[in-house]
Amino acid sequence: MNQKSYGVLLLSFSKHSHQRSFVPLFLDHPRTRIVAVADEPDIEPYLKDWNESWAQELGVPYIEDVSLALERSDVDVVSIGHEIERRATLILKCAGAGKHLWIDKFIGANIEECDTVVEGILRAGVKTIVPGYTYGELVERSLALVRHGGLRTLMGVHADLMFAKGKPVHVGAADIQRPFLPAGAWKFSDVKRELLTVGAYAVALIQRCLSDVKCVWGQGDAYFFPEHAARAAEDFGTLSMTDINGSIATISGSRTGVASHNAGGLSSAYLVGSHGTAHIDATRPALDEFIRSDITGADYSVPEDDPMQWASRAPGQRSAVSPNPLARGLDDFISAIDRDISPSYTVDDARKHMEILLAGYQSIVTGELVRLPLVRGASS
Repeated sequence: MNQKSYGVLLLSFSKHSHQRSFVPLFLDHPRTRIVAVADEPDIEPYLKDWNESWAQELGVPYIEDVSLALERSDVDVVSIGHEIERRATLILKCAGAGKHLWIDKFIGANIEECDTVVEGILRAGVKTIVPGYTYGELVERSLALVRHGGLRTLMGVHADLMFAKGKPVHVGAADIQRPFLPAGAWKFSDVKRELLTVGAYAVALIQRCLSDVKCVWGQGDAYFFPEHAARAAEDFGTLSMTDINGSIATISGSRTGVASHNAGGLSSAYLVGSHGTAHIDATRPALDEFIRSDITGADYSVPEDDPMQWASRAPGQRSAVSPNPLARGLDDFISAIDRDISPSYTVDDARKHMEILLAGYQSIVTGELVRLPLVRGASS
């Protein structure tokens, strides 16, 4: 059977995205090929350097004009890897050009942008996927248990997602910049907001297991990292939620410091049903090895150009033995394009996901329970 090969345009290698992790997926898949890297001319010098470096390494052109890149006839899919503040505009531009979209995590910086993206995608009729949340081991195993039926009615879910990266130190009151930042303050050169970037995976698990969330309570201004304290941007956050059926969900999302977990960080969930309870640890089964010299002699220093270790591997972490779960997402996406159907996690799912996170931040700032849907037109 002669199956079409899809050309992929890589749109930006922002340090706030996972574009560099997507490259091996597109290179290895028999139905995709990378044809170019593109970005706008008015970007930071460091980002332009990264873009050019990746284009050179991949042996493809670097185009400093997104509109011009979208005119290429060999571009079928665009992989969006820009900062969250620019994603809505770029998604709409790509969809308007008739390109299918592989989108890294978030579709907009506020709920109004997310609404606009969903409406624009519907008009354009292109296929979209936001792959980071639904194909991982924690979601796969949790859904398998729910579908098995042994728990019967699912009454509650708790999920912990934590990254073992960064170097925590004592943070005193004098180190904390007040007040705590509201939603919308996303872009920093040295940190990421951890409820947004880590807790987001736990929120997605809640989405897949329960019905639509109707109210959110958040907490988030505890600090272990001076980089976060100086920005008033959380390094640990929790959310408590109730869905439309009355089921309860809680999550925590943070980073716990380098070498605090030899699988890269805690990834677990508790499912509470009317007829049973289950605990899922996505890092198990595993073969653990502890070699004293590797632990005591490791270099735990944090790179100056990567203070929160976004791109660097922490010492002491074992290598993953399972395939990249996003490979399942790419198969799903290609199948959706071929068959003209929706993949498992679309921009509409991503909008609901972002709405929960935005409600969580609003709750942290106000100290009040926030009900969904959010009021439109109230974004900062």
